[in-house]
Amino acid sequence: MRFVIATVLLATSALSVLLGFVLKGPLEANAGHRIEFKVDSAYSYLVIPHNTLTKFDGDISIQATGTKKIFYADGRERDIQDWIGTSNFVRLNLNPTTNKPDISPITAGGIDSSPNGSDLWRSQLNVQNNLLTEVSMYDDTAVLLASDGLHRAPTTVTVIWQSANLINWPLLLIYGGAILLVLALIMNYIAFRHIRKLRGPRRRIPKAPKGPKYRRRIRPDVPRKGRRSSSRRMMVAPVALISLSLLAGCSAAPAKDVSTQPKYEQVNVVVTDKQLQRIVGEVASTVNLADKTRDEKALLTRVSGSALEIRKVQYLLQVKNKKIPKLPELVANPVTVALPMQMPEESQQWQPRTLMVVTKSDSTNRAPQIMVLQQATPRENYKLWYLIDLLPTAKFPKVAAEDTGALAVDLDNAYLATTLKSLPFKYGDTINKGLDSKYATEFDLASDKFYAALSESQTQQTADLKKANATIRFLHSLGNPNIIGMLTVESGGLVAISMNDTSLIRPKIRGVAVSVTQLDHKILLDAPGSATGLKIVYGNMLLFYVPVAGSDEQIRLVGASQGILSVKALN
Repeated sequence: MRFVIATVLLATSALSVLLGFVLKGPLEANAGHRIEFKVDSAYSYLVIPHNTLTKFDGDISIQATGTKKIFYADGRERDIQDWIGTSNFVRLNLNPTTNKPDISPITAGGIDSSPNGSDLWRSQLNVQNNLLTEVSMYDDTAVLLASDGLHRAPTTVTVIWQSANLINWPLLLIYGGAILLVLALIMNYIAFRHIRKLRGPRRRIPKAPKGPKYRRRIRPDVPRKGRRSSSRRMMVAPVALISLSLLAGCSAAPAKDVSTQPKYEQVNVVVTDKQLQRIVGEVASTVNLADKTRDEKALLTRVSGSALEIRKVQYLLQVKNKKIPKLPELVANPVTVALPMQMPEESQQWQPRTLMVVTKSDSTNRAPQIMVLQQATPRENYKLWYLIDLLPTAKFPKVAAEDTGALAVDLDNAYLATTLKSLPFKYGDTINKGLDSKYATEFDLASDKFYAALSESQTQQTADLKKANATIRFLHSLGNPNIIGMLTVESGGLVAISMNDTSLIRPKIRGVAVSVTQLDHKILLDAPGSATGLKIVYGNMLLFYVPVAGSDEQIRLVGASQGILSVKALN
């Protein structure tokens, strides 16, 4: 009987595995959809919109051929449209009733450009001849296809939807067959072992004398006992348990309420975390390489504003004198605070995108830095506008989580404690006059080490030049007009701003020259001094926390960095 059960299990196993492999091909072929687009237009860009990608359920893949170079990018559909702008492109739609390809060329006559390397893309790919890639889907994802951006895009595009069945019957049959095969082998082993026991030892043993025979009456209501009957019941139990476990494994999970769960993950900020890490890494690597080679052209691709001006002056100083120290490297990792801008409303036109990122160096001698990045136009990448060292004694305000983001602060924001353009003048007047300034009460000066150091330096310079029969005047003004701010959790603003410190030095006695002692001043002036006087300009990149109007809080300086901009002789 055991061999019969083993034979049945073996046959069932073979049949189950064979049926699994037979059904695998047809079921997988019917588990998805394929729609092919044949594009006759010679335009440089193809756009697969979000509503086309989400026409059917399943994992979405894109296949494209027809050109030697193929560029693929996925990102927010609105960002793709902003990047294309007025360029000609082809939109790959589906007919809403027949689901047939609906290819729509859109002509606007704009200038084409290479889409490769744009910070707007969540992921991108460059291949030769044949593209096949899976789309990383979000609630707003679209796909851009091109060659190099200047020649025609791929001519054949196929969108593939591969849906996974709730129960994978072929795989279940194959695994079930494997389990039955194991059971058959176990049953064969038990059967052979039983036969060996029945044979007994080969040497004959004398039989014991038999006792008198008694007739046993078997009651019909008492279950029969014996090795054969108990083993049969034991065999039924594991088979039943296995069957139940298979049925339990095949049972469908409880249905989820589709109406309350989004189909794809929603992104409310201008970049995903993966994008942000990539952008910060590329900015840091570009700037660090430019610093090593003093390459201003490379610097221009990723740096702008005050950060660019200060670095260009440092390059000039390093070229003219080897004693000028190298600039410290930008740190891209780890990111301790990431504050991307919230995505603007769909009705709004393009507005500059902002990222604020705090990174920390492994060195204990360096303070954490905040990088303030901005993307001015869709076809420009993010550029570093401010690179600011955080002050060790300053309290960093509470900001929103990375996936929530923050709104940008408008320059004419009337809800903050002061207008942003007036910050350099008010703070500078406080530096010049100290507590006698009428603006001193607006600032938290108790823990402001930068204010204390700059105020002390100005006092010392005034005293030294007075002994040298010279006068000095300090002016503080707005540097670069691009003020970048983000709202905090307390409704205040985290504001990055540029302030220029100008020192005007004039001799009291005619014909007496004002000499310079600092090495960088001598290099920029290209002379040991000037008989007419000097104009020395420093650039400050400052990070303020500006509270909401009516708050009991004061404006406080959170971070500051300084660099020389120019030294010139007065006329």
